[in-house]
Amino acid sequence: MDTATISAVFTKAATATAWTQTNLGKVTEVTHEGQTWTVLLPGMGTDEAGEATPSKARITGRLGYGGTTFEDIEATWGQTMGIVEAAVSATRVL
Repeated sequence: MDTATISAVFTKAATATAWTQTNLGKVTEVTHEGQTWTVLLPGMGTDEAGEATPSKARITGRLGYGGTTFEDIEATWGQTMGIVEAAVSATRVL
């Protein structure tokens, strides 16, 4: 998958307003180039010592003509921050 497509998917996820809670965490689906991409909001991971460490957002799959493809594509820290902001804004209770 090319970097322009990856960047476009993460950019769209950073403006997403619909987030769904799954057993893996919050996800959003964005449409790009005729396919539906699933982006996973990062959770806190742990290091070897069991200490909490931040993790990055990821593209976990895409659905389009020909079926579903599972992916594991990591966002940059800058992209992750935008995605986290979008999720917080969309799920904020006023």
